[in-house]
Amino acid sequence: MAQKKKWSPSAKFEIVLLAIKGETTLNEICKRYEVAPGQVHAWKKQFLEQGADVFAKKSKGAKSKEAELEHKQGQLYEKIGKLTVERDFLKKSWNKYQENDDEN
Repeated sequence: MAQKKKWSPSAKFEIVLLAIKGETTLNEICKRYEVAPGQVHAWKKQFLEQGADVFAKKSKGAKSKEAELEHKQGQLYEKIGKLTVERDFLKKSWNKYQENDDEN
């Protein structure tokens, strides 16, 4: 059994556009890209159903999720800063301890 081919979104888009334009037959498209006709129909259906979403404004849910991710990113950067300061402090303290230990 042959392995499934992974299609990039841009390749799917190109194939669907060719199918929608109708300048080439479905069989020619399938032969050129080595894809099953049923797969082209599925991508075309998905594109036609969800194509309007490209022009839709971002929903409040999407905006809040984006804000949440930015907040989380800020928290992580803050944590990184604190850990860096802590590490530097411990490194200096350790070096001082080593120097004192060598003298004794």
